[in-house]
Amino acid sequence: MKYQKTSFTRGAWVKASELVNGSKAIIISETNPQPSQFFNKDGSAKMQDVCKVRFEHLNEALNVSLNATTINGLVSAFGEDSINWQNQPLIVETEKVRVGGKAVVALYLIPEGCKKIDDENGYAIIVREGDLPTKEEIPVVENDDIPIENIPF
Repeated sequence: MKYQKTSFTRGAWVKASELVNGSKAIIISETNPQPSQFFNKDGSAKMQDVCKVRFEHLNEALNVSLNATTINGLVSAFGEDSINWQNQPLIVETEKVRVGGKAVVALYLIPEGCKKIDDENGYAIIVREGDLPTKEEIPVVENDDIPIENIPF
């Protein structure tokens, strides 16, 4: 059997529950995909995007698995190459969520000048402050075509 050399990000991992909302952070390494501890239905390892992050008030840089919302925000703010995400000012935002019924703390790294909001389907997205829709831009859908007697509740 042939083996290939693999490289993993070494060191301690962040505990999002111990971070302070609104504190500052910077990414100090390139972000790279690596296998996670979770598996796909076919038995293959799920991948995670990992980088080293230095957090305000902590003495060492920690490993962080970036979620899709954070990655999309970084791409919008700094481009597709994770090299350009390094040394950029970020704001820490944590949120208690349930995953598979278990309470966990999600970590978002938000570029300065951006904000995490919910999209029209309730998913978290990160957008530039100026890109937030104004009340006038949010469409109001009125549908008077359904007679009230046809509504089942």
